[in-house]
Amino acid sequence: MRIINIVLLSITVTFASVAQSKKEVKKHKIKTVTEQVTDYVAGKEQVRNDSYKKFNKQGQVVEEIEYDKTGKFKKRTVSKYNEFDDKVEETIVDAAGKQIEREVYKYDSYKEKAEVLHYNEKNELETRALYTVNANGLKTERKLYDNKGKLIQVKKYTYGF
Repeated sequence: MRIINIVLLSITVTFASVAQSKKEVKKHKIKTVTEQVTDYVAGKEQVRNDSYKKFNKQGQVVEEIEYDKTGKFKKRTVSKYNEFDDKVEETIVDAAGKQIEREVYKYDSYKEKAEVLHYNEKNELETRALYTVNANGLKTERKLYDNKGKLIQVKKYTYGF
């Protein structure tokens, strides 16, 4: 019986790992993936949920639930997308349903990420990231500002060809 469970679990985990690529999710019209873990403690099997993902028709994750090591609900992430399939918002809530954090993504006219607004658990702006893109559409710089508009970090991107 244990060998059968191990084989089934291996097949499930393998399929879930492969199925999570956006291309495969869309191709197979997968709506959800639940990952379960079987722990062997003192000779007994303990099955628990590890994660759950829900996908839209484009194969993008619209909801993700994470569980702790005991299988209890830990946090839920909800993502929203625009008509161009770009993520425009991501909200994370805890087990009590309270917001942990939220990010809002904005894009330029070339559909490149231009700005990320990060909000805290009180939905107050914490940081604002602005991206610079070169003529080839490659990110060249990210400037990070605090909630008062003060520059706190600059990250530069260089590419080798």
